[in-house]
Amino acid sequence: MAETQRISIEDARGTLNVVFSEATAQQDKILCAKLASTAFGKSLTPEGYLEREDYLAKQPLARGTGWRWWYLTLADDPEQVLAMCKTMHRDLLVRDGSATGEKLSVRQEQGYCICSVVTSSSYRGRGLASIMLKAVAKWLDGPGNATASILYSDVGDFYVSKGWNMLDSFESILTVPQTLPSKAQAQFPETRPLTLDDIPRLCERDVESLKEDFHKYDLPNGSVLVTVLPTADMINWLQSRIEYMNHQSKGKSPEVKGSICESADSWLYWYPDLRHEKITIQRVKLPRGQDEATSTRVLARLLLDAIGEASKWNLSEVDMWNPTPELHGAMNLLSSELGIKVTHRKRETEHIPCLRWRGGEKKSVIVSPNEMYPWS
Repeated sequence: MAETQRISIEDARGTLNVVFSEATAQQDKILCAKLASTAFGKSLTPEGYLEREDYLAKQPLARGTGWRWWYLTLADDPEQVLAMCKTMHRDLLVRDGSATGEKLSVRQEQGYCICSVVTSSSYRGRGLASIMLKAVAKWLDGPGNATASILYSDVGDFYVSKGWNMLDSFESILTVPQTLPSKAQAQFPETRPLTLDDIPRLCERDVESLKEDFHKYDLPNGSVLVTVLPTADMINWLQSRIEYMNHQSKGKSPEVKGSICESADSWLYWYPDLRHEKITIQRVKLPRGQDEATSTRVLARLLLDAIGEASKWNLSEVDMWNPTPELHGAMNLLSSELGIKVTHRKRETEHIPCLRWRGGEKKSVIVSPNEMYPWS
């Protein structure tokens, strides 16, 4: 448990004495969740939001200290929560560049995602979020032993002054046509649907492939390559979250979680958001051992499967975050051969990834990949 800190704030409104601490007791988490629900639970009742938080806390990624809650309270009223946030465990894969060109070792490190940052509407404008994040950053650098932390900003560059640097955040949107061309899938390599039972085995293979790929990068001296590992706990966390939300809003949720082309050792997981009428691609495992033309058609087929799933559920689009050149090639193929509309844009107002290195150190960071699966 982090050390409790008492902090005095002097501003035009007077003196405000607050206490920063970690919420470990269930009652304290409930108080935090009630505040968080005002910003992040608008599609749920307050009771529904609390139920969802309790459900998600039981998932493997969140058990124990995998999901920690931090908050500011009034010093003379510990039940009045003024601001709160959470940290969630992330497994990081890291490799440094070498001045000699030597292939330095790939290592697994501790990381976190900062999420659910919110301040009570009555206390906004007094710097409480900044104070809380500074205290959380101190914990990350110390007892938390975080090599890096990541967050997803919906408030532009607010977090830059707090030590988190904005990363590239591009997005490609495939519009689901009213009718798919007949026998469209038959023009591409064979695939099959994925279910939850497939995810653990595929995640193990994916992690090992990423470790192999990290050794192959030609990194400049002084740079560092980093990614959040797509573990089964990580992938299933978001699958559990969206299943809960789908059942709450629509009373049902799709059983198919993605698609795989076994012959090319390539697959993708998707995140079917029925309320927002879209599928977001969680993670794409690129083909191996294929020539460029075959790889392009494999990826096109996987994306076409996502479009087909979206069509089945009357969803309007399929989104991808920061697609690779290989995926751009597949989207171009779908556009030219099947007339699928594809739109590319830069995200500037929501889900902007930001990274902070230990101690706020500035590094030339290459993030690979930067897809939707690490989001919280």
